[in-house]
Amino acid sequence: TIHMTRLVDDLRLLTRAEAGQLSLERHLIASDVLVRRALESFEPLLLDANIRLDQQIAGDLPQVKVDVDRLHQVLGNLLTNALRHTPEGGTITVRAARAGHNVRVEVSNTGKGLTSQEAAQVFTPFWRAQDARDRDKGGSGLGLAISQQLLLLHGGRIWAESHSERATFVFELPAAD
Repeated sequence: TIHMTRLVDDLRLLTRAEAGQLSLERHLIASDVLVRRALESFEPLLLDANIRLDQQIAGDLPQVKVDVDRLHQVLGNLLTNALRHTPEGGTITVRAARAGHNVRVEVSNTGKGLTSQEAAQVFTPFWRAQDARDRDKGGSGLGLAISQQLLLLHGGRIWAESHSERATFVFELPAAD
């Protein structure tokens, strides 16, 4: 019942976001604070899983005007996926830096990487990598699709990069004027 309720909630959120009917409560926030707050909630999970967190957050990041809860949801989705696919003793790396007039955030993890075909499919609703289907561990395949829509609503973008021994997800948000 809990799983079905969450699935229905995720589908409702995705549908509203795709239709542009999701209201955002935007506030100015320092980019580094936004990323660090999201990471704080994951530290206990990383310790329990014996996974190292490597934070590389630039000190000169501009502010962004975002719905903080929705951006925490995006970072939470990316960190949950990284945690799920990182082997014990592995590393999750989070980088945040300027990229022109944008803030760029990268979340990558050691372990099995993505093929170029998988990287092209990961934002498709309900799509899951073969190893996630084989071990029947993981979510519904909606988290990345939701993250993509939330970032689009903020004027940002997200993509996956294919690497053989590392999965990397990158998103950019426009800096506040």
